Amino acid sequence: MTTTLQDTRAAIAEAVVGRERELTLVLAAVAAGRDVLLEGPPGTSKSTMLRAITEHWGVPFVLVEGNAELTPARLVGHHNPARVLAEDYSAENFVPGPLVEAMRTGGFLYIEELNRAPEDTLNVLLGAMAERAVTVPPVGTLRAESTFRVLASMNPFDNVGTARISDSVYDRWNRLAVGYQPQDISNAVLFLASDEARYITGTTLVVDAGHLA
Repeated sequence: MTTTLQDTRAAIAEAVVGRERELTLVLAAVAAGRDVLLEGPPGTSKSTMLRAITEHWGVPFVLVEGNAELTPARLVGHHNPARVLAEDYSAENFVPGPLVEAMRTGGFLYIEELNRAPEDTLNVLLGAMAERAVTVPPVGTLRAESTFRVLASMNPFDNVGTARISDSVYDRWNRLAVGYQPQDISNAVLFLASDEARYITGTTLVVDAGHLA
């Protein structure tokens, strides 16, 4: 029996509280082979939605933190220095970074706080998004599996340590604004969290939901 996108969405929604519209749009975008940029403050279920999709599809979820230390070499990979000294550069001593790992395994590469990453790193990322491949001398050209997607998040309200994202970068993504959910849904998330905490620790978690208003 063929599984429709609606069936897939219904199954994934069981792992996500609320977010009906956002989940539908993200699922439609990644099912169509597009890359997605989620814009919103922390704690708005961005990574939760993506993890639920990858778990349902059975593909890896590769998480990368966007910051000034995310150089192109850290994103793509590097050659083992000790082996290079002994053997020179070769395909055998290449250590894959998260981008190559996600491409090889057909996973979702998720970059948190995209606008904190250096510009040269973004240029490498955009090339991989456009070509679905990356060239690493002397390894050669590494091509992505069909389920490979690039997803990212950024907090547009936080300008500490961030850089402006150019229009040319923006144009490569399907962008979706994700805000805080209504009070009743936020309360449901808290109750689920408290039930899970009691199951894990055997204690009662007391939460004042009024602080979420």
